[in-house]
Amino acid sequence: MARKSFRMIIAKRLVNVAVTIVGIMVLNFMLIHLMPGDPISNVIPKNPKFDKSLKWALIEQFHLNDSLPEQLAWYMYNAITLEWGTSYQQNRREVFDIIIGDLRWTLLLVGISTVFTIIIGMVVGAYSAYRRGGVFDVTATSVGLFFYGMPVFWMAMILQLLFTSEPLGMSWWPQLPGGGYYDTEKFGAELTWSLPMALSVIEYLILPSMVLSIGYIAGISLVMRSSLIDTMTDDYILTARAKGLTDYQVLRHHALPNGMPPMIALIAMDMAFVIGGAYQVEVVFNYPGIGYRTIKAIDDLDFPILQFIVVIGGVAVVVANFLGDLLLLYIDPRIKIA
Repeated sequence: MARKSFRMIIAKRLVNVAVTIVGIMVLNFMLIHLMPGDPISNVIPKNPKFDKSLKWALIEQFHLNDSLPEQLAWYMYNAITLEWGTSYQQNRREVFDIIIGDLRWTLLLVGISTVFTIIIGMVVGAYSAYRRGGVFDVTATSVGLFFYGMPVFWMAMILQLLFTSEPLGMSWWPQLPGGGYYDTEKFGAELTWSLPMALSVIEYLILPSMVLSIGYIAGISLVMRSSLIDTMTDDYILTARAKGLTDYQVLRHHALPNGMPPMIALIAMDMAFVIGGAYQVEVVFNYPGIGYRTIKAIDDLDFPILQFIVVIGGVAVVVANFLGDLLLLYIDPRIKIA
């Protein structure tokens, strides 16, 4: 019965995911039709150097002379088949190829920062709850609140200034690359993976991943601390202590498993919304990911790229929430029954 109920909940979640993604795509389609003026004029780049002979090619590509339902049908078909058109500015390259090339760098940046964020944030939060009211707890909470409220772009600029110069004349201060994604002067513009190039990529990732990690570590540690403090006041924790278990055993085997559901929900959301923070970091560090591409596409009025990026962002949030729900269903029997 429990297994059947679990499958029914997953099926309902999948239906919700599908409906939400379709809604995101429809709203994305309507953006161009809700803009003032003629939709055909909105699609054409606002660039006097744009070749007007390409106008009819764009009209045919986006089926802008068809009725609105027909345009929506073509749009959904093209979206499913990953035919997102060509860029206005990037030498008429396919949008899908451009975004996939940028996405790998954003996923590398976000993936590394997320791993450090989860591990360090949970350890700091758990130890703060374990030493509640102590020096470590007060210090970690104060520092966490300070960094949690700090703007990401401001922190990026401060660290960039600190580690690309010698502050206060300290010659021993470590120097790190302040922009880019690897040493193009040494390895050239073409990316050919080798051990020296991989080490260069890691070196260029240190500062941007550090910026992304610091703010989110603070948020995760604060939520972890609050969740464990609430959990450690429950009756079963008192029972475990009455059995003679040490504080570490109580924390490891009783408090942590029951304090994880809020953390899972937060981590799932952070994994999706950390890309929003990556936008600012990528621009400050001139890092060629999705965020950097978005800002450049806005400046160039490159509508096909912007349209694809909006869909990617929406789908990332939906999928992250779905995976978080699945993990919660797996670890918390109370949710399975609900």
